[in-house]
Amino acid sequence: MASIKAYALRDSPFFRLKSKSKLADILFVSAEKLERLANDPNRYYKFKKPKKTGGEREICAPNPALKAAQKRISQLLSRIAPPDYLFAPVSGRSYVDNAAVHVEAKSLHLLDIDSFFPNCRVEKVAWLFAKKLECSPDVTAILCKIVTYEGCLPQGSPCSPILAYLSYIDMWSEIDACVQAASCKLSVYADDLTISGDLVRGETVWAVKKILYRHGHQYAVDKERSCRGRPAEITGVILHRNEVRVPNRQYHRIYEIRGRLRAASTDEATTLRRQLSGRLAQMAQVRAGNRHKSPQA
Repeated sequence: MASIKAYALRDSPFFRLKSKSKLADILFVSAEKLERLANDPNRYYKFKKPKKTGGEREICAPNPALKAAQKRISQLLSRIAPPDYLFAPVSGRSYVDNAAVHVEAKSLHLLDIDSFFPNCRVEKVAWLFAKKLECSPDVTAILCKIVTYEGCLPQGSPCSPILAYLSYIDMWSEIDACVQAASCKLSVYADDLTISGDLVRGETVWAVKKILYRHGHQYAVDKERSCRGRPAEITGVILHRNEVRVPNRQYHRIYEIRGRLRAASTDEATTLRRQLSGRLAQMAQVRAGNRHKSPQA
């Protein structure tokens, strides 16, 4: 299957879009359905989902018709060429790639943006469509209704991840410039930021935090970590010396699944084999991440 060629922001079909009927064509819906998608009071279903780290996250799941339109928006916006530092949401880049680019770094600092989607405001989404993509006011307004809910990007929408990046593209660009000025390297995986270099200075981290605050975001204090000269975990991958490794908990989980398989019923065994296959595939992906190592490593 041929890969889809990325294009510049100005080559997006949303660029200088001035007609709602043209927008409807782009989204493969009628003009009447476009209005219903934007104004249906029952377009979302809310429910709570447990977080891996404890507590609950509110999910706003779009109805099937709205979800289809949001998927189309996501597909088109995701074709805008991403910067080198962005790893999610980017097709063809993974959580392993995000960690592997920091191989050989002597110093690391990790930040996590707190409640990222709920703090991605509709005003910034409107800025993206009106100012960066130069859409007309009526097109901007209806797009904002389609992709936001209760004043922010909803968790559960397929286009929220790419919009969280593009709507704050000025913030990300500022952060990257700040990190580069300090002779460091930045990677972004959704709401996870990793800064690496020979030395990540406190003033660099503080400058990044100030940029986040200025754009309406905060970092999660309990998830901030700094590492120098020792193994570090980045997006579920261990950086150890000059290579990426699988976390020990992954080996423990595989051992546990294999043990359960020996006494499993037929139905349970099918599920366990699927879990085992997935975890073994993850291990292979991590090991393949060492292709990022330099020849001298």
